Amino acid sequence: MGTSSRRQRTVHVLYEYGPDLYPHGSAFVRLIRPLTHPRLDKANKFIFDREYRGQNVDAVIVDRLWRPDISPTLARKLVDDVRSSGAKLIYALDDNFLDLPPERFPFAALPQARPVDELFWVVRFLLQQADGLLVTTGALRERLLSLNSHVVVLPHALDERLLIQREAQRESSPFGPRKHVIGYMGTLTHDEDLLMILPALRSVCQRHEGDVELQIVGVAEQEHTLKALNDLPAHTISPKRGETAYPLFMLWFTTRIFWDIAIAPLEATRFNQCKSDIKFLDYGAIGAAGVFSRVPAYASSVRHMESGLLIENDSKAWEEGLEALLSDSDLRMRVAGNASRALYQERTLEQCAHHWLSALDRLLEGA
Repeated sequence: MGTSSRRQRTVHVLYEYGPDLYPHGSAFVRLIRPLTHPRLDKANKFIFDREYRGQNVDAVIVDRLWRPDISPTLARKLVDDVRSSGAKLIYALDDNFLDLPPERFPFAALPQARPVDELFWVVRFLLQQADGLLVTTGALRERLLSLNSHVVVLPHALDERLLIQREAQRESSPFGPRKHVIGYMGTLTHDEDLLMILPALRSVCQRHEGDVELQIVGVAEQEHTLKALNDLPAHTISPKRGETAYPLFMLWFTTRIFWDIAIAPLEATRFNQCKSDIKFLDYGAIGAAGVFSRVPAYASSVRHMESGLLIENDSKAWEEGLEALLSDSDLRMRVAGNASRALYQERTLEQCAHHWLSALDRLLEGA
């Protein structure tokens, strides 16, 4: 869309950041990378910052919980400052914080964090005070409509500038047959999801003893979960310390991780019902055949047996799904190839960056 068709705006983006003052990965995915993409026209000026001091702007976008010392007082002051400046307030949320288990709230474990009930209050306050909400799924929109009627859905897309396009893993290497690798990547909040399919993983590894290994990136942090993996050929792997920030992490992930099968189990909880399909995109980026829980997060984007496997949350079903991909290399290669094509043809910022401006137009013009 040309610059002449859209009024020029200045938008101040308050990204979520941690004690190290660096933006969180979700802030990079949903705000920083899309709004700085070269495909965007230049009709809008975006300012990325940790503070808002009442500058004369058209809109202020607040990301999730914003800052590690967030409190009701800081949230009220922000809203007052935005209102006083005449700007519109947009609240960006990618998870169902209304039903988030208390121990998983961002910043909840930090020494300086406010009590979880105050963090929950901040979320509800911002949801209600915002002129519009920017969310990632239709299910999350439905969950939030009772608090704010102006909600725009903007699905995730990956920045192709951070990806190294890959083909699916071949059955053998120049050095002969190799082990098949099953991998699982995600934030450190998926212990229960992993434990749900542990019996299936155990059966598959026993049946293919010596021929299969598991690789885990992030995902599990509780001691009892890690102990449960002791009898499996499982390895936890991670990037070097300087590669953990999202842009470098994605470069690391797409150049150093070689999985035949990638798994995304997800319990059917109230919180998970609003999750996005970002793991489908991440796994397509590394050329892996994905196995996903048949839940709303994946059911609308994964084509069963074509771009991934959709599996009921049952140990036997998960075991059969994993076996299907391990035993049929043609199926595995086809699924992986289709997932990769779906990502690069439909869900990168090269194709989707303009949707961020369209969403902003809808939020500000209809607010």
